[in-house]
Amino acid sequence: MIAWMIYATLVALALGAAAFTAERAARVRRRATRWVWLIAMLGSLALPALISSVTLRLPGMLQSGAMPPPVVLRDVTSIPMPALLMPLDGSQPYGAPDPVAMWLRTGWLVLSVLALCALLVGAALLQRRKRGWREATMCGEHVLVAADAGPAVAGLWQPRIVVPAWLLQASEQQQRDVLAHERSHLEAGDPRLIALAVTLLALMPWNPLLWWQFHRLRRAIEVDCDARVLRGGRDPVAYCETLLHVGQCQSSRIGLVPAMSESGSFLEQRIKLMLTRRNKWAGVSALVLVCASLGMTVFAAQVTPPGGAAPEVKDAVTLPPTVLDRYVGFYKIGAISRVAVTRSGNGLVIAISAQMAAPRPFYAVPLGADRFAVQGKPAIAHFVMDASGHAQRMVLEMHGETVLDTQRIDATEAGRIDAALAKRIRDEQPYPGSLKALQLLLRDPVDGAGMSKDLAKIRQKQRTSREQYLAELGPVLSYTFTGVNQYGDDVYSVKHAHGTETIALVVDPDGTLARAFRHR
Repeated sequence: MIAWMIYATLVALALGAAAFTAERAARVRRRATRWVWLIAMLGSLALPALISSVTLRLPGMLQSGAMPPPVVLRDVTSIPMPALLMPLDGSQPYGAPDPVAMWLRTGWLVLSVLALCALLVGAALLQRRKRGWREATMCGEHVLVAADAGPAVAGLWQPRIVVPAWLLQASEQQQRDVLAHERSHLEAGDPRLIALAVTLLALMPWNPLLWWQFHRLRRAIEVDCDARVLRGGRDPVAYCETLLHVGQCQSSRIGLVPAMSESGSFLEQRIKLMLTRRNKWAGVSALVLVCASLGMTVFAAQVTPPGGAAPEVKDAVTLPPTVLDRYVGFYKIGAISRVAVTRSGNGLVIAISAQMAAPRPFYAVPLGADRFAVQGKPAIAHFVMDASGHAQRMVLEMHGETVLDTQRIDATEAGRIDAALAKRIRDEQPYPGSLKALQLLLRDPVDGAGMSKDLAKIRQKQRTSREQYLAELGPVLSYTFTGVNQYGDDVYSVKHAHGTETIALVVDPDGTLARAFRHR
């Protein structure tokens, strides 16, 4: 979850840079800029979601025979996220849900709801304020007059021009400039554009780059309005003087509405943009900036989401979804461990719960009927089919040896296995015989008595490195049970003469030490 949020922020950063460059190009050519930032906001929301999850199937009109393979959008990207960011994901396909991911999702939902509520409350408060404003006519235009608000356009469905009371005493020139500015906002539909942008912002309120894009959109709306006013025939010098006068008589702001008065620094930028003349190299400059903007947009689209597929497997074949669905389901490993197989693109996602050796799901692509290669691992998944053509067993082989042989189960039994794992993690009670198994491991027997066949075999291969590791730690002084980890393993903290190590172990019902993992 965290890695995906970082990925979405990175995409928003790239699209923000592309929009910033495109804005410069548009200003060189005297073109509207607010649409650039709206597109950037839309892309910052849509692109991460689409690239991460969408699979397209190409039309098979030009092909004969087999159905054309689907295109998984994340597989066509080519710029991986930095490796340092990947472990931050925190997602875990196990019976016990990841609390960090749950908190993040809950916080996201709460922030979005609060943002939408704030928008609704703001609209209600605006309607309440409008009751205290009076109708008036200024230069032939019907307006609302507020004691200390405006100039602005207020309202979403029936927006009205709001002017401060002091403007009624200003010169006719200034009144007409103000009305031209606010009327331009009305005709361009800027109130609805801002409302749309706020709604987009509420969908991803935690993204700081999206807030920055919204800030730039607000400013672009005012710059575009100035340009339209001047194209309508208003005198630039007089119009700029009106802006300065309105800025000096700053009224109270009306939230989330197009307003003529802005900060002094931005007002200075607006005046400079209006008075700057176009140079002879404007076309060349705009072309360079557009090319740079397109390059940044392509970069944003090519960033690979976290958890993307590993490099392609040689000799992979394409199977239709109906065939892949035959392998989808659950397979039992033990009382608290199971395999969940789901379909993704032209392959399968294999998620193994309660196994420290498989902390993340594997992606497997078909090598033929019933055989799948696990990407990034020297492993082959083989399915044993029943008479109806559906998988009943899944056998996972690595280096030619069987490491898993599982039987298919239904969703109900898989739910019981997940619940048992969650209960074990929640109760934090050690396995029966756990302490005895720990003492056996600490004695480090050479023959592997009391251990599973697989563990004894692994220990034999690691004997030299293990003896060196234990020699550096020195004799055991004490050990303490610290709880149960996310894989259902008993965890002990073992204090040695020259350091402390952590041991995670699993004990079979008959008291056999099934597996153990130790690290400093």
